[in-house]
Amino acid sequence: MGRKMTAALAALAFAGMSAGPAEAARRPTAREAKAIKAAALKACVAPPGERCRWHRARVSTRDSRYAWANVTAEGTSGMLLKRTSGRFRVLATQGGGVEACKRWLRHAPARVLDDLRVRGLDADGRYGRCR
Repeated sequence: MGRKMTAALAALAFAGMSAGPAEAARRPTAREAKAIKAAALKACVAPPGERCRWHRARVSTRDSRYAWANVTAEGTSGMLLKRTSGRFRVLATQGGGVEACKRWLRHAPARVLDDLRVRGLDADGRYGRCR
């Protein structure tokens, strides 16, 4: 085996080791985005004189029934949704502060929360991804 071949194999091995898990959540299809937006904005409560603002959504590839919507208003910064019977409904809302991961885990599996990049406080009070 020549030097070039050895270097190429070493580079491939290193790339494979350092890649780590890829982010799996995906952008919603146009139809999904429309349904997620409608459900999230309907559930969002804004103070008088303000309105809820839609930013974007992502759908879990671990379980496409779950989605996260970035909707903001005073006291709201995001929502966890689940599709049942073809419709999305809001399971939980992220308020102005940080929620405990324990709360999110009551609504969705850890693998889905990790996929959607849901963050919160663990049992020790540390902030990070809910896994």
